[in-house]
Amino acid sequence: MATSDILLDSTHDYLVRCVQTVAEDCPVLSSHSPDLHRLRNLVMVLQSTSSSPAGPPKRELDLAHTWALVSDAQSSLNSLRLSGSANPVSGELDQALSETLEGLSARIGQEMRIRQAERVRGLYVIIDPTVTGGREPMEIANAAVRGGAKMLQLRDKLRDKGQQLPLAQALKELCLANDVMLIINDHVDLAAAINSDGVHVGQTDLPVAEARRVLAPHQVLGRSNRDIDLIIESQEMGADHVAFGAIYTTTTKAAPAGGRRGPQGIEPLIRAREAAKVPLVAIGGINIENVTPVVEAGADAICVTAAVASAPEPEAAALQMVQLIRQAGGKG
Repeated sequence: MATSDILLDSTHDYLVRCVQTVAEDCPVLSSHSPDLHRLRNLVMVLQSTSSSPAGPPKRELDLAHTWALVSDAQSSLNSLRLSGSANPVSGELDQALSETLEGLSARIGQEMRIRQAERVRGLYVIIDPTVTGGREPMEIANAAVRGGAKMLQLRDKLRDKGQQLPLAQALKELCLANDVMLIINDHVDLAAAINSDGVHVGQTDLPVAEARRVLAPHQVLGRSNRDIDLIIESQEMGADHVAFGAIYTTTTKAAPAGGRRGPQGIEPLIRAREAAKVPLVAIGGINIENVTPVVEAGADAICVTAAVASAPEPEAAALQMVQLIRQAGGKG
């Protein structure tokens, strides 16, 4: 048998094993999922054209492994297409399998992000190199984590991304070691490069759909919103969590074009909570003096910059914020 034939058979058999394993062992999608049901039917057709032995005994796959198998199946299918007329998976079968795998990949990615978004909670500290009280950004980050922060965001509006990369990598290691989420502000490519937990974009940044094409399936995407209508828009675009603010007067973020708008206050935040079907992040001017009503209004995460980064003792400030969030019934 020619080497090309051996490679073709091996690729085909691997494709069959991948889709068979997903079809039988996928742990999270409902058995009534159209794509999963369709895949099971397609597997029977594929098995009739493969010499591959039956797969291993049934085992439960986690989401990441399931997505990896779907991705491998898509790659194998693309490789088989290069064989032209020798391709054992061609015509209607190729099209049906390609569409089914694409649908499964999107659905599994969505489920991965839903689970990731459940971590959007508690104290969320922005690490901005221009707001540190004269200290190194990593000093603020370490203090915030020791104080109980559940999320960090790298926001660097001044330096080039190449200059930001070492800090982003150091933050990633810190967060990974402490089960803390790391979000990158604005720069989707930087978030993809370091495999952060997600990215946050503003209204004028890269649109959600385009950002999603760059990110890995597990990476969540948050979007800033000034109005209730924008929260609804962000959700329709597919944002995994939404930020609403500024709740109070803030001096750590530049005013938008047209001048600075007044603070939202608590009543609009309550309406934002009613509109948000995904985790809600409250941001803007929040500190130990005013955090309690923000939590009571229903915010899932409390995002701050100066309240921790500019405090004389950042760790103590973070700890006090965390305690106040918990006392007000928030997610700590």
